[in-house]
Amino acid sequence: MNKIYFDHAATTPISKDVLNHMFRILEKNYGNPSSIHQLGQSSRALIENSRRQIAKAINSSSKEIFFTSGGTESNNIIIKNLLQPGDHLITSTIEHPAILKPAEDLAQNGIEVSYVKPNKYGIIEPQKIEKEIKKNTKLISIMMVNNEMGTINPLEEISLIKNNILLHTDAVQAFGKIPLDVSKIGIDLLSLSGHKFYGPKGVGILYKKNNVFLRGLITGGGQEQEICAGTENVAGISSIGLAAENIIKDFGKNKSLLNELTDYLINSLKNHDVNFVINGKNRVPGLLNISFPKMLGQNLMINLDLHGIAVSYGAACSSGTPKPPRVLLETGIESNLAKSSIRVSFGKDNTKEEINYFVNSLVSILSKELKNV
Repeated sequence: MNKIYFDHAATTPISKDVLNHMFRILEKNYGNPSSIHQLGQSSRALIENSRRQIAKAINSSSKEIFFTSGGTESNNIIIKNLLQPGDHLITSTIEHPAILKPAEDLAQNGIEVSYVKPNKYGIIEPQKIEKEIKKNTKLISIMMVNNEMGTINPLEEISLIKNNILLHTDAVQAFGKIPLDVSKIGIDLLSLSGHKFYGPKGVGILYKKNNVFLRGLITGGGQEQEICAGTENVAGISSIGLAAENIIKDFGKNKSLLNELTDYLINSLKNHDVNFVINGKNRVPGLLNISFPKMLGQNLMINLDLHGIAVSYGAACSSGTPKPPRVLLETGIESNLAKSSIRVSFGKDNTKEEINYFVNSLVSILSKELKNV
């Protein structure tokens, strides 16, 4: 078989129509969006159209949408520029490093940080956040969907306890998998990344409620209302708008397919008498963190790669470490079981035939490897 890609949580392949759209813009729309001549203004029009597409996709005003280089920059802008010495941040122990690393930096500079642990199912409970709220709490940052387990956090419930505290969510793993309506959820700030929903890498989105003031990390020409200075990536920005429009248009079809593939994999593993444990509950469709007891997840990932199948051990940004995935340990999972895990994440072009090949390869690998245990 051809290479099988089951690592969509790390990144998605860019859709063919989005890629063709991007190529056309790179060739035809090379004007600087800040220039007042026609070539410049045609580039500006593409950016503003994408802003409207994103706003429609998450039910916001286009004036609340800003373009960045990715989810990491969006997170850093929010975390590092909203808080001053003496302020208090509440986040969780299972956030992406793009939240945890900036939080560590803040803690070294006079900002108080509280970390909430997930329950055993990998979910952040609102009551735990409520217990951490103080008079100086200025920001709560909780991811919408965990990137390693796919667990969905109850953001609507969390928004009900925040009072006048700002609420941010890293929604990078959520967009396109679950409904995302910023008005309904009650969030003030949100981060997205285009390469997670079949768009290009190097382009991200920052949603900011109109009444929230933000400054950028980099000063310069004042682009994106000084939140993300520098000449805009017109082709990337326009393409992320098309990708967002596509993912919303195909939301129901994709959700149905991902649920079908998820159930098919679980049933196939059971039918082959494979010993496995699924980590986390209340998950988005198409993202599974699975432990295979007594089999090291890293070894399994490498062996599957030799069979032409791409999965991951933990998050992509930590796949090179032999340590058990930190997120799983935070839920209380025993270290050896955490070390035996892999992450399998499907996309809109995956098939049951690919799952059949995956399961057959998995059974073969496990039978050989476990004989040596």
